[in-house]
Amino acid sequence: MASNKKKKKGQQKPAQGASAQTAPVAAKQKASQEKQAAPEPKKKGLFKSKADKDNKAAAKKDTASKSKGSKKAKNAKPTFFGRIKNYFSAVKTEMHRVVWPSKQELINYSVAVVVSLIVVGVVIAVLDLVIGEGLVLFAGLRG
Repeated sequence: MASNKKKKKGQQKPAQGASAQTAPVAAKQKASQEKQAAPEPKKKGLFKSKADKDNKAAAKKDTASKSKGSKKAKNAKPTFFGRIKNYFSAVKTEMHRVVWPSKQELINYSVAVVVSLIVVGVVIAVLDLVIGEGLVLFAGLRG
């Protein structure tokens, strides 16, 4: 009792007892092929795989090689004097962004600081006096 169906190229007829065993194996192989074919969702943060990082690095290299200009000039670390120049230009930029107080605001802030210093100084002096007298009364530390 031979089968009338033609065999496809590379396909073998399974043995009688082996058909039950090969079905789960074939299902697993099919599932693994589908996983490989389906694109994975993008991962964020700590969950990125090494392959994601490698792909990102390769993409950066491709875009860097396509862009105009020399590769060395873009990736080169600035010299010592170049870094100093960059620092002072950044300082200058930040100083332009600063909101400076008016003359009246400056006077008010200065008065508040001086008053705070006087109050804290008086509180510390009083505490020192109280603690010192308490030790004299309690332990008789003065001769």
